[in-house]
Amino acid sequence: MIDGDPGALYRRIQELEDKVEQLRISRRVLMRLVEKSENEKWEMINRLLQEKESLKVRNRRYARLLWEKNKELALLAGKLQGLPLPRP
Repeated sequence: MIDGDPGALYRRIQELEDKVEQLRISRRVLMRLVEKSENEKWEMINRLLQEKESLKVRNRRYARLLWEKNKELALLAGKLQGLPLPRP
């Protein structure tokens, strides 16, 4: 940089202002990307939470079905062995 040259100082100021503007644009782009990434993350979290609840419901239903079938098998096994059946 040349000291005292107004033209050189003006050009340097313009360069710095251009860099500041580029940084502002870059920051806006990055902020949009971060926001988009956050939105996608929350969409995935919500979808996974819904799937988890659905799986819990299906698992409970399946466990109840297994329990009932197990009781039926125990009753049938008791009948085959001639044991008295428990009262429900």
